[in-house]
Amino acid sequence: MSTELSILHLEDNANDAELIAAMLEQQGISCEIERVETRDDFLAALDRGGFDLILSDFSLPSFNGLAGLELARERRPDIPFLFVSGTLGEDVAIEALKSGATDYVLKERLGRLAPAVRRAVEDARERLALRRAEEAMIQSEHKYRNLFECLSEAALLADAAGGRVIDTNRQAEILFGWSRSAILGSNVARLLSPETLAEYRRRFTNANGGGERVVFEGKILTQDGRTIPVAVSATPILLHGRRLVLGLYRDVSDRKQAEAEIRRLKSQLEQHPAPPAQNR
Repeated sequence: MSTELSILHLEDNANDAELIAAMLEQQGISCEIERVETRDDFLAALDRGGFDLILSDFSLPSFNGLAGLELARERRPDIPFLFVSGTLGEDVAIEALKSGATDYVLKERLGRLAPAVRRAVEDARERLALRRAEEAMIQSEHKYRNLFECLSEAALLADAAGGRVIDTNRQAEILFGWSRSAILGSNVARLLSPETLAEYRRRFTNANGGGERVVFEGKILTQDGRTIPVAVSATPILLHGRRLVLGLYRDVSDRKQAEAEIRRLKSQLEQHPAPPAQNR
């Protein structure tokens, strides 16, 4: 790794911090490290930005490593986050990885640190390059962009294999209640009900790109916790060599309510039929 890394280190033990810095230097990683101990200093450093990597102890006197991870994911989600701790049990480590940590290294096994740092930084750079390529691809498609925004239905363009949303439109912001920036980069799993997600994955996870449009009914999850019934019209497509799924989502709440009312009235009529007409 030839370029110097800028590292933010959340660590209250000065001796441990010096040992970690020395280990990185010994293993060929050139870096500039800013060490912080408190929540306020950590937040201030996140707000300034400019870091390639965050290292964090798990247990600090006035702060918690998982809380630090949550703040980092909120404010700097693109920066890889590694726990370097002597108190990380297996269950806690699994929880940390599920919460968004890139990796963890035990302090008694610092020989793993440099490889973990290299892997985390390289993966982050690859993701950044991929995202920039995606953005360039989307921006270059002016005709597609105009058509996409003019759609009357909420639209999600997502990676077929992983489900990550790479483009959306204004109607999706309105329907889902999330801003465009919150939708982009998220997974369709965050936006669809479990049953609808299962149907979506069954139809599209192994899509080869191109193919027939499919239509089915499902439900979406909104930002404020509501569940809305929708008609889903989705098509697997191949765009610039990538397998994608273009999904259109239309709110059918009014139709569902009307159907429910019809069923209710029909049930009432069946339970209480009108008396036969009297002959006069």
